[in-house]
Amino acid sequence: MIDKINDVTGVSGIGSLKQKKGTGFDAEDLVNSKDDLAVSSFAREMANISAELNKIPDVREDRVRDLKRMVDDGTYEPDLGALAGRLIWAGINKPEL
Repeated sequence: MIDKINDVTGVSGIGSLKQKKGTGFDAEDLVNSKDDLAVSSFAREMANISAELNKIPDVREDRVRDLKRMVDDGTYEPDLGALAGRLIWAGINKPEL
């Protein structure tokens, strides 16, 4: 069975590989080598955006305080049409499990 897979993919056995002479590890090559890193302008922009987003708090304390006060006072009236629209949108865009 495995032979059939090898024939289809062109994979050869390990025994057919030959090591080339003179391609071993050379410590001098390591000493003389230089590592480079290139960062695209897009990556720099994304890093700047990420840094700015990290400055924004996860919870808007002022909005939470106002909503809590309205609920406590009995004056909170949610927009039921907007809520229904968001629930429908979430149901339509729900990823398959």
